[in-house]
Amino acid sequence: MFKKLLPKEEKFLDFLKEMSTYILQAAALLNEMLIRFENIGEYKSKIRLIEHHADEVSAKISKELNETFITPIDREDIFSLVHALDNVVDSIDVIANRIFTYKVKAPIEFGPQLSDILLSQAKIIVEVISNLEDHKHTGQKLVAIRDLESEGDTTFQQAITQLFENEKDAIELIKKKEILEILEKAIDRAQRVSIVCEGVLIKNI
Repeated sequence: MFKKLLPKEEKFLDFLKEMSTYILQAAALLNEMLIRFENIGEYKSKIRLIEHHADEVSAKISKELNETFITPIDREDIFSLVHALDNVVDSIDVIANRIFTYKVKAPIEFGPQLSDILLSQAKIIVEVISNLEDHKHTGQKLVAIRDLESEGDTTFQQAITQLFENEKDAIELIKKKEILEILEKAIDRAQRVSIVCEGVLIKNI
C-alpha cells in the first residue's frame, strides 16, 4: 500500500523497522536478565546502549521529516509511531537501570513471566512494522498484541499478590513493586504501538 503511494520515501519505513528491532533486542536482554539475575551491570549497559541507538534513530526521523515535503504516511502518524516505539525502549531501559541502581537482592517473582510477555509483544511489533502494507494479517497481529497486554494485567496482579504475601523485607518489597509496575507499563506501551499502527492502517486502507 505505502510502496504504491511513495516508493522513493521508504526511508521512513526503514527507520521505523530499525526502531522496532531495538525494542526486540532490549526486550530479549531484559528477559534474559530477569531469568538469570546475574551480571546485572552488563545487561544494564547493553540495554542503555540500545536505548541510545533508538534515540539516534528518533532524531534522524525528526530531521528527515523537517527536510521532506512529502511522506509515505501522514507526518503526524510517523511522529506518533516513533514516540510510541521509543517509549517502549525507554521503559525497558528504566527497568534495567532500577534493578541495577536499587541492588535488588534476589530474583523478582513473576519478573520473567512479565518480561516474556513483553518479548512476545516485541516480536510481533517487528512483524507489524515490517509489513504495515499487509492490512489483513497485520490486523490479526495487532489483536495478538492486545491479548498479550490483557495477559500482562492478569500476571501483574498475581505478581503483586505474591509479592505482598512472600516478601518479608519491606525495602525489597518497595523496590520490587516499583519494578513490576514499570514492567506492566512497558507492556501497556507496547499495546500503545498497536493502537497507533491500527490508526495508520485505517487511514491508509
